[in-house]
Amino acid sequence: MKGNGKMNKKKVGILAGWWLWIPAIWLILRGAVKLFFGGLKLGQTMDQWLLANVLGGVGLYALLAVGLLGSAVILTDDDQPGYRSSLRQDNLSKILAIFMIFACIATTFQVVKIVWDNDKDLARYYNQATTFIVPDTEDPPSAIQYLMKGAEESGRNGCDMLDASDMHTCIVEGELNPEGWEPRVGSLDGAIFAIKRTSGDQQRISLDEDMVTYLNEWNGNSARWSGVLDGSGKEQPLGGVSEWDGSNTTNCKFEGRYALDRAFGGERGNSLPNLLAERFPTVRYEQSDVWGYCNGDEPIVVIPTTKQIRFKDRTVDTAGGLIIVQGQGGQVKLTYIREVKPSEYPGPVYAMSLVERQREMSKWAAGRKNEDRRSFGFEPATSEAQEDNTSEYLLKNSVTGRLEWVTPLTLRSSTSELFIAYAISPADSLSDGNLNPLSLYILGEDDHRRVNIDNLEADALDYLAKNAGTFISNGGKLVEFTPVDGDVWRAFGELKGRVVYRLEISAGGRITPQLVSVGATGSPTQTGESSDTGLCGQDPKSLTPNQLVICIQALADELGQRQQPSSIE
Repeated sequence: MKGNGKMNKKKVGILAGWWLWIPAIWLILRGAVKLFFGGLKLGQTMDQWLLANVLGGVGLYALLAVGLLGSAVILTDDDQPGYRSSLRQDNLSKILAIFMIFACIATTFQVVKIVWDNDKDLARYYNQATTFIVPDTEDPPSAIQYLMKGAEESGRNGCDMLDASDMHTCIVEGELNPEGWEPRVGSLDGAIFAIKRTSGDQQRISLDEDMVTYLNEWNGNSARWSGVLDGSGKEQPLGGVSEWDGSNTTNCKFEGRYALDRAFGGERGNSLPNLLAERFPTVRYEQSDVWGYCNGDEPIVVIPTTKQIRFKDRTVDTAGGLIIVQGQGGQVKLTYIREVKPSEYPGPVYAMSLVERQREMSKWAAGRKNEDRRSFGFEPATSEAQEDNTSEYLLKNSVTGRLEWVTPLTLRSSTSELFIAYAISPADSLSDGNLNPLSLYILGEDDHRRVNIDNLEADALDYLAKNAGTFISNGGKLVEFTPVDGDVWRAFGELKGRVVYRLEISAGGRITPQLVSVGATGSPTQTGESSDTGLCGQDPKSLTPNQLVICIQALADELGQRQQPSSIE
């Protein structure tokens, strides 16, 4: 028994060492990250990866399963020659080993369950803030038949009904506001073109196209596009902000009393991302969520953030606060804001990337079976006219004046480009640690706002071919259809990278199309149908560029008709 006692003590030591290796490796990894990457954006990314994959979720249970299995092996090991079996010699070891094996099996099942539910748990978190709004719960549109099947009435959290799946999706009876949103003054492509053309007067400073955002009317300033002029290298800090109102560009620069010493594209001591990771290690951001504006002559950069939190057996991203970047006496000034109310800023304070994730997760609203086998859900259009800018339009509600993220949606996994739903979320308010609500408005079967974007584009191109001179024949194209009012949409005609036309057109022909020619500076020079050729007999010097185009097209059409075989005698 003396030898057996020594054996037990040895096993206790081995077991202790075996279980200590897990926290030891964790501490080594954490220490290495802090030592070699502390204060760097890379270090923050590695920290968050460790939190999501090692300390929490499936990684922790996998390590636990390995620990239990190793413990069972240690307890059943017989290192005493001459003894029949360590299990027979040590009943306690036998009992513990059996316990470890069963615990390992249970933990392995938990790992499998976590892996299986991982994507669904992600959707569960975002689904808590999602509401489906249908025009009639008694006779709902066919697009949400799977969601409504088996749904039961409920007064919970203001919901009229809850779906029958384990997602418990909130369903409310109601309709999308018919007043719509205020139209934009220009397209994203047009803004990038205009800002690039007027902001290249400083070396190592250029427009970051990911940081171009639409700003609606605010505090007496007209609606406009803005872009952040980013620095680069080891010394060139942020340049400033450039704004384009559809006609002219204005710049405000980080210089003088607003000078600073960091840039998003900077290196080493000039790196703003590294400084942000050091000052705010628990939040993160996407470059495409960053935007800026001019507060008088002061440039201000706004960074909506997200943060990692634990949810069930995984981590998820929720809303973080707002980081305000200003220049002060040659150094960067960073301010963290946890709560933002509507109208406090001219642009979005709730991250677009977070809204996009919420919208994408709505496909799980009717449960796994409907998401997987029946492709339930909605997605943005894939029309060429919407290429590279298909979703999350920042628009100002015509009634409430609120800024909203708006996405027209088609059926998921369908070749149809028919918009049958809208995803809408507030963009001008923020509460640190909380999701903003996402409302999915399902349009009725006979709603005139159900628009086929391909048909709308074809009608718009046909109208331009008849009323915009040689625009189409010279390679012009339509870009960025955005909803305005009812079935009225605004699109922009682009030629060689420059927006030359604005067009408002009704999908159902309820209004006469309104065409606006945009001059070289981006200013409108002609409105209306613009097809009257009565001015063509006047002095060409007195005509606008758009009128000249119309007259040239009229002459070309007349010449073409005279050259037809039937006209030649």
